[in-house]
Amino acid sequence: MNIFSQWLPVLFFAWARLTTSIPVSANERALSIFPGVGPSISMLPRTNLSQIEIPQDFKIAPRFGLPGPPQEGFFYNTIIALKEIALGEYNGIMPLQTFASRRFPEPNIHFYGNSHVPGIPRRYLIWGLMISIWNMLFTSDFRSSLVLLYYRDVEVGGILFGPQTTIPSPLRPPARKGISTPERQLLTSNPSNNSHSKSNNITTTPLSTNRVTVLINPFGNPFTPNNLYMGIISALSEAAIYPSTDRLQEPFSSHFDTFPCYFVTRPVMPPRRTPPIYEWRHLIQALPQVMEYMIGVQVFRESSLEIKVDGVTVGLASFFDQASVKG
Repeated sequence: MNIFSQWLPVLFFAWARLTTSIPVSANERALSIFPGVGPSISMLPRTNLSQIEIPQDFKIAPRFGLPGPPQEGFFYNTIIALKEIALGEYNGIMPLQTFASRRFPEPNIHFYGNSHVPGIPRRYLIWGLMISIWNMLFTSDFRSSLVLLYYRDVEVGGILFGPQTTIPSPLRPPARKGISTPERQLLTSNPSNNSHSKSNNITTTPLSTNRVTVLINPFGNPFTPNNLYMGIISALSEAAIYPSTDRLQEPFSSHFDTFPCYFVTRPVMPPRRTPPIYEWRHLIQALPQVMEYMIGVQVFRESSLEIKVDGVTVGLASFFDQASVKG
């Protein structure tokens, strides 16, 4: 048998592979956009991340694309996404959605899960967002990326950070459901005065029948913007554990390890007996407003907060620096 005869089956198989249309899954299409891949890794010591105990066998594997979206956009849109996740049941399923904002159109943050499941467990998304944004900040590497989520060595979904054009069409939700937050810009200044620099009172759109407003009083040590963002991310992630319509009856505090921004809140004293009464959803709605205000006035410092529902003060809170605690 000559050499050509020996290689003929191999050549035929190669030709067949090149000329045959092979179905490509949505996951594979997404992966093809981000050629760099890291190992499936557990980025952080779980006991030191925050008060949330993320299981040791929950891991992420990031794939990185090109630089592009502004760093601040990663924080801002992550906080917008976390707010929506936190308003649902912690152990429930989050529909597959894309999040962005008018202030930062990029990166879009898109969630995807297995093809046979219409969503992904909310707690996986919270854990994945926390670890992802911490890793970006720790490595100073803010790029379009696809973060694969693994639990007990099984891929349970992914988070894609990037321009809308990088989201493969099989992963995109229908257009009318696609971008969830730009359709309803959540944060505006006091209607009587549209200048952020002249008003501390920021109003959000109604939550159910309640209108949540926050009176913000900057008073102390300055923060870097990143420290404040991580403080808000920590508070939202930990508040998400509680049913959103339950009363917030005891003092609540949160802190993201290695960042000096602490957050505390409590209901007004004496406790209110009639509605409106401080609930977890009110806190969750209020936290992004602090970010919006401080970006608007470009003042990032320790602040006291007065959280109101329908004009009635239901809770008090503050962001403060670790140095203040030690002092």
